[in-house]
Amino acid sequence: MIILVLNSWSSSLKYQLFKMPENQVIAKGLVDKIALGNSILTHKIWDEKIVVNEEFKNHREALDAVLKIITTWDKAVLKDLSEIDAIGHRVVHGWEFFSSSTIINDNIIACIEKCKKLAPLHNPANKEWIMACLELMPNTPQVAVFDTAYHQTMSKDAYLYAIPYEYYEKYKIRKYWFHWTSHKYVSERACEILGKKIEDTKVITCHVWNGCSVAAIKWWKVIDTSMGFTPLEWLMMGTRSWDLDPAVITFLEKNENLSPAEMDDVLNKKSGVLWVSQISNDLRDIEDGFLAWKERETIVMNMYITKIAKYIWSYTAVLDWVNIIVLTAWILENSAVMRKLLVDKLGWLGITLDEVKNNFRWEERIISTPDSKTTVIVIPTNEEYMIAKDTYELVSK
Repeated sequence: MIILVLNSWSSSLKYQLFKMPENQVIAKGLVDKIALGNSILTHKIWDEKIVVNEEFKNHREALDAVLKIITTWDKAVLKDLSEIDAIGHRVVHGWEFFSSSTIINDNIIACIEKCKKLAPLHNPANKEWIMACLELMPNTPQVAVFDTAYHQTMSKDAYLYAIPYEYYEKYKIRKYWFHWTSHKYVSERACEILGKKIEDTKVITCHVWNGCSVAAIKWWKVIDTSMGFTPLEWLMMGTRSWDLDPAVITFLEKNENLSPAEMDDVLNKKSGVLWVSQISNDLRDIEDGFLAWKERETIVMNMYITKIAKYIWSYTAVLDWVNIIVLTAWILENSAVMRKLLVDKLGWLGITLDEVKNNFRWEERIISTPDSKTTVIVIPTNEEYMIAKDTYELVSK
């Protein structure tokens, strides 16, 4: 079965074309800066890379370009679109509507639309990609894989907020959390590499990119998570704030004369790494400044590392110890500096870093020393594979 996986954001799209169940990647790529005036499509077939500089005004134009490069270019991997048997979509927020992935129909699209208020940067874009696929391939089955699905195993004492219970009953205000595909993949893969059964293991997974999250996983089930009602909770991100005293919001609304919509814009688009550093929302730039002893970049780096360490410490208590700590996503997969800064803060867990092994990028590798009481391992995430896997299983049935 040939499955097209779309892992999308508001202005970008990661895609992979899989042959399942063989888990063979036929082609993959990235469309960046959609509707921003300087779009770039980077398409890869094995070791060959094709770069297309073309302005894509909307999701429909970007998807059309991806499908054309797959089917009609000199290096086309398919004869036509009819060879695509199914499409799998990452959808960020599923509220309490979904505890698993599902075949997309009109009702599912309506539910995704209802959830957009909880993920305003993602769900509208997720829906746009689904609608574009319906227009271009109306007879091809589509599957929605929800970021929030894996974490429905949390108990009420872990996901409820200390606000009137009626707000949970009326609006389902609670912790949901995200990055399901990443955390599930790396926790299972780490146990596989280390020869452990995930149902017998206590794991903490750390996903750090422009979107960041930490999970406490006990005996395969998610016990607690760092994100909350929306992706705003937890660690500072590219343009999002982190944990915030709610009084700050009402204070700013009053003193800056901000409407709720304007305050939402501040928290989602005018906060985070970019607005604290006043330099960049890219942690690569922050790391460079940190290594050059620049003040703003050093502040941001210390905020980042300390916050991750705090969650690992607290989740060790929640799990009553931890067997494996998994580091994943772009930042922790690539930055030896950030890995060292983080692991150095975990010495009280009996963890020491192997400095030689830590000098690498983009690999599966244990970076703790053999005598460490807890194993620290880096696993490059593979969200697209998890989306393809769920899509294959649902469509096959």
